[in-house]
Amino acid sequence: MGKPAWTSILKSAISIRLFAILFLSILALFFIYTSICNHYRDTMTLELVRSEAFRASSFIKKSLEVEMMEKERDHIHRTVRQLGAEPGMEGIRIYNDRGQIRFSSLADEIGTSVSSVLPSGEQGQIYTGGDSRVLGILNPILNEPNCATAGCHDPGQKVLGVLDVQLSLSSVDAAMSAATWRSGLVGLVIIFVSALVIALIVYNAIHLPAKELQRGTEALAAGNLDVSIDLRRSDELGQLAHSFNEMARNLKTADAELRDWSQKLEDRVTVKTAELESISRQMIQVERAASLGRMAATVAHELNNPLSGIVTYSRVIARKIEKDMQEGDRRDKIVEELDLIRSESMRCGRIVKDLLTYARESPHEFKAEHLHELVERVTNLAGHHLQLGSVEVTVLPDLADDAVVCDGDQIVQALLALMINAVEAMPEGGQLTLRTGPGETDPERNVMLAVEDTGTGIPEVIRGRIFDPFFSTKAETSGVGLGLAVVYGIISRHGGTIRVDSGSETGTTFLIELPREPVTAPPSTYELDINEWRT
Repeated sequence: MGKPAWTSILKSAISIRLFAILFLSILALFFIYTSICNHYRDTMTLELVRSEAFRASSFIKKSLEVEMMEKERDHIHRTVRQLGAEPGMEGIRIYNDRGQIRFSSLADEIGTSVSSVLPSGEQGQIYTGGDSRVLGILNPILNEPNCATAGCHDPGQKVLGVLDVQLSLSSVDAAMSAATWRSGLVGLVIIFVSALVIALIVYNAIHLPAKELQRGTEALAAGNLDVSIDLRRSDELGQLAHSFNEMARNLKTADAELRDWSQKLEDRVTVKTAELESISRQMIQVERAASLGRMAATVAHELNNPLSGIVTYSRVIARKIEKDMQEGDRRDKIVEELDLIRSESMRCGRIVKDLLTYARESPHEFKAEHLHELVERVTNLAGHHLQLGSVEVTVLPDLADDAVVCDGDQIVQALLALMINAVEAMPEGGQLTLRTGPGETDPERNVMLAVEDTGTGIPEVIRGRIFDPFFSTKAETSGVGLGLAVVYGIISRHGGTIRVDSGSETGTTFLIELPREPVTAPPSTYELDINEWRT
């Protein structure tokens, strides 16, 4: 069986517990206070009744003094009976000095004796008689001077007797009981009003702020960092609410910072993942290029000598035929076929030369060069080709310091290959632009070379393969696709990077970034991003 609901509420609600403690404390204090007040009231009332009773006894004694002096016994009996019949009077007795009742409001008591009736300092005693309490007042009858000289009493006797007056306290008890009930009723009203006031104070001062604090903490625990507790108070609860609001704001700031850092970390992870994927592709490209390079070197060495012999013997045979045979259609046909053999063999020789250029690891002849002078050499070398293709060239140097440590001939070779490709991409003529400037990744340590054309561009589907060896979009008689692969190898040996930006209508831009002083020759990397290059 579980505990009653009110028990759990009483234990969980601080306002209810505080109200119960305050209410019970006030109730106990009020009960103690009422008891003490009633006690003092009863005591004072009895003292007052005792005093008044003694005064009444003295009055009775004075009233009977003349009759006792004149020894009018009948008058005394009649007076005692009349006074004893008064409301609230239980009885009146007069004892002599021997304890014998001489006069009494009750006739059957006259003549009886008691052991001692002389007062011992207590003027009034309360005892129970019948259904109510009775107050007995013993008032000594002294031997007054006028009585001592009368000759009826011994002058040396001080006390002649005792007047015993018994008063009923029923009316007094009834009045005190009524007063007690009235005070109790007033006390209940005061307790009820006090409880109501305490409840209102506890509700406004404790319950409502506690509920507001509870609401705020529960909302904060649920993840609502915008929660705020509005307690406009200067006490401890107000300070606690202020501290809570400060804590919520700090948590919100910390949460925003954590989310920002998490987003930045996620972005960095994404960037690094893309870089790793790019590096992975580059490593595959390097490994494939290395494998093809080794194979190309082997094939080139094996084909070079036979091709040289074919070219040589085709020329020798052509000369002999021209010398020994008579002119005619047959001789011209044979000479034409021999020229075709020689030209095709020479084309194979150029292919072999490109293979050797792509595959060989020639010693680096790095020295200090001026990049602008290398660009000028390239434009001079390609001048005739540019003129035949109706291509205008523009050089935009933007380097205050164009000093670069490189192999100048290889850089010229790479730029020349890119320019020839650009001219071939503009069959109807166009604009070719060469730019120089600081490197994008490290402007202090790197330099940039850009070759831009206004040609047909590179389709997106093949843009990722343009640096692959033996990949070409040209006719079969125009090459075998080693030009850009050779350029890629040259830039790699210089520790640089090359990337291409091309659109179907905006032409093509090759962007080369070279270190001013290369330490090693790391593999080159290239990126294909249509929006990467910005003029």
